[in-house]
Amino acid sequence: MTELLYQTDSTLRSVDATVTAVDGDNHGVVLDRTVFYPGGGGQPPDRGTLRSGNITYTVTRAQDRG
Repeated sequence: MTELLYQTDSTLRSVDATVTAVDGDNHGVVLDRTVFYPGGGGQPPDRGTLRSGNITYTVTRAQDRG
């Protein structure tokens, strides 16, 4: 289960996280913790980047899989 850090501190802008699953069909990953808000209730979802070493991936959609 992903720890939803945005629920307890909406000011967080970065965090170290571990990929716990890969969804190759949807080009996605599941993280053990996240600051990305998936959107809802009229609030737009967060956008940003994930970095692994020297590679940066653009986050185009955050999704709550709860």
